[in-house]
Amino acid sequence: MYLSTSKDILFIVLAFAVLWLAIFLSWTLYYLICILKDARDTVHGIRKAADAIEGAADRVKDKMGAFMNIASIGAEGVKIFMDKMATAKGKKKGK
Repeated sequence: MYLSTSKDILFIVLAFAVLWLAIFLSWTLYYLICILKDARDTVHGIRKAADAIEGAADRVKDKMGAFMNIASIGAEGVKIFMDKMATAKGKKKGK
């Protein structure tokens, strides 16, 4: 018979304990890997969103720069126009 001594029973119990420990560690490792994969996917999504926001901010900055260039040209034109109007008014009053 296989179970002739209590030592044989101890070895069988230890074998099952090691088996269950291996199953538990494998299960834990699997879920840890799943959690890390989800965290990686989340970080990837956040990076994509941050890059999109940064790109949008750069486009707004570029458009505002172009608008400011056009606005400065328009302001110069208004200033010249106002100076001409002021000199024309001064010439009218002087006559």
